[in-house]
Amino acid sequence: MTELTNSPAVSVIVPLFNEEESVSILQSELRTALGELSYEIIFVDDGSVDRTVDRIEPAPHIRVIRFEKNTGQSAAIYAGLQAARGATAVLIDGDLQNDPADIPRLLAEIAHGADLVCGYRVQRKDTPVKRLTSRIANAVRSRFTKDGVRDTGCTLKAMRRESTAWAIAPSAPPSTCSACAGCLRGD
Repeated sequence: MTELTNSPAVSVIVPLFNEEESVSILQSELRTALGELSYEIIFVDDGSVDRTVDRIEPAPHIRVIRFEKNTGQSAAIYAGLQAARGATAVLIDGDLQNDPADIPRLLAEIAHGADLVCGYRVQRKDTPVKRLTSRIANAVRSRFTKDGVRDTGCTLKAMRRESTAWAIAPSAPPSTCSACAGCLRGD
């Protein structure tokens, strides 16, 4: 991929679906966490039927992609990755289950050579059944892949932009993560 002249260092991709209660808080926390970095935030509204998009504060580094109908988090992430211009892409959920204050820790691992850094949820805001199901699924997946990723359901991730090329260019073969930093805790 060719870098654009005014590309930010970091593209934060936030999939949203009916997050009107949390999106303003998240935007403020992202602004604080990213501080003086050169960044863009790409909010991908996945067909929300509430006032999610209305609650996003416009700014030069804010971009919004809107889907007409709900197509799922994966499609929203895919659209965000396609639109990302930063050298590093960060994924974070719009429901405040991940702390934006953890983003600098993920970026530090990228700066130390990792291609991909995955967060994991410690204080999940889900039902006990959902937490148990997720724990079982992660254990089964981890047993077979042995990749060290503790929580594949955690959206909080940072990755080098070139590591996303296989995901956003369907004709390209997938590449493996050559220097994964493993999991970092995301509250």
